Amino acid sequence: MTKLIIVALLTMAPALAQTGVPSTKPLLTDREQVKADRAKAAEEDKAATTARPWDRDADGRRPWERKPEKP
Repeated sequence: MTKLIIVALLTMAPALAQTGVPSTKPLLTDREQVKADRAKAAEEDKAATTARPWDRDADGRRPWERKPEKP
């Protein structure tokens, strides 16, 4: 009888110790995630003009951005 109680205790204890599923925010679709990433990048780029002035030329463009050619 004691062996049965010990076996039951060892098999049931881990199952009883588990908590419920934590409520997480709903998962985003790929499209929503891309849109959010692009919006975040645009916001960071917009803020980067004042945050990192050493990364820009005198006209506000980055060195690797092409300047319009004047004919």
